[in-house]
Amino acid sequence: MKSLSSEDLAAIDRAGRRCAVCRTGRRWREFAVIRPDGGEPLVMCAACRARYEDAPPARVGREPIEAPPARPEPTATAPEKRAPEREDRVKRVLRELPKGEHSTGRIAKAAGLNHAKTVRRLRQLAASGEVREVGKRWSTEAPPSDIDEALDRLQARTSNIRIVRDRSPVG
Repeated sequence: MKSLSSEDLAAIDRAGRRCAVCRTGRRWREFAVIRPDGGEPLVMCAACRARYEDAPPARVGREPIEAPPARPEPTATAPEKRAPEREDRVKRVLRELPKGEHSTGRIAKAAGLNHAKTVRRLRQLAASGEVREVGKRWSTEAPPSDIDEALDRLQARTSNIRIVRDRSPVG
């Protein structure tokens, strides 16, 4: 490790013991002071010094920033260029998963979203009627008719009756 001169130490202190390029303050005793073309001293950390050598990038905040060019007003003849809308991941996953009931965790994992976002999106879809909540699970199937519900209640109350019915839609 080389020793720093008092001039270099003063420049490092004026820079707030921070690298002028990446703004890190770690290992400040290994900073190097560069004086490009006899200009103001520039403090650089070892990583930036290795990356940029003696030609650091333009100093941020020291030079006036030009305003971006003004965007032309859209005309009626030119179609607007918009980014294509992204497909809703939860809807896509529900379409890809087999019909039936699925847990929130399974849907969240397949969609690549966290639990809270998935629950919020599933509740929005339930409000619009695309899915329905069945206990702690979410179903993509159509809600049962009144007759199906009545037969399910009857079968649950009786132990010696087995109701066999066709689940195909009546058409």
